[in-house]
Amino acid sequence: MHSEGVSSWFSDGKEERELILKMGEPWKESLSILEVGCGEGILAKMIYEKGDGVVVTGIDYSEEAIKKARKKLPEEHSCLIFRKWNYREIADKVVNDKYDRLVMQGVLEHLDYPFDELKWMMENLLTEKGDVITSSPCFLNPRGQVWMTLTMLGAVMSKTDLHFIHPWDISKFCRDEGYHMQWDTCDWDWANGERMVRDLRQRIPLALKDGNLPCDDKKFSLYMDWLDTFRFPTNHGATAVYKIRKGG
Repeated sequence: MHSEGVSSWFSDGKEERELILKMGEPWKESLSILEVGCGEGILAKMIYEKGDGVVVTGIDYSEEAIKKARKKLPEEHSCLIFRKWNYREIADKVVNDKYDRLVMQGVLEHLDYPFDELKWMMENLLTEKGDVITSSPCFLNPRGQVWMTLTMLGAVMSKTDLHFIHPWDISKFCRDEGYHMQWDTCDWDWANGERMVRDLRQRIPLALKDGNLPCDDKKFSLYMDWLDTFRFPTNHGATAVYKIRKGG
């Protein structure tokens, strides 16, 4: 997908990155940051530019993504680094493997055991007063209701999301582990609006096809027209961003 470029993605993630930056304020001087699953380095570069003297290391297992991230740097930066690493290998690669903050944009839902891995990261990669800022799709909205219903019926709404993580899943994890959590949402028009309809018009036929389910083009068109004219009330955007820190 990184080789094919931005046309491979349904969303550009702009609002998501902006909320991550807001949730992390202030990005203090000498803060050491690890972005897990940095992709092509867009967020890592934004954090580097936002912070005054922060040190950002972006890691990803995609060699293509890391190549593209490095190309965006005019020269080698000692405070903005990209590496083709797996987060569980960091202790073997660097001496100081503790970070003040871990950042993940849409990573947890792709992991086999997201909460086991999140706990491992917090215990092994974070300093004692460190925190995690992570984002995932939020399904507490009309888009989420359509998505979860079609998934239950066998449509393949995403070929890469292994889990549908809800805010209450994160909340329970934090209660169980004694962590403190703050959260907020963004992408409101993706949750219930023109952008949602545009996304679902593209996504649903593909999801039905991948799930070997029939699609009546006429009925589908009527359904999407109805979604486009009827606005459901919602209190949450399509993307949730969480700030998690040790200590209740």
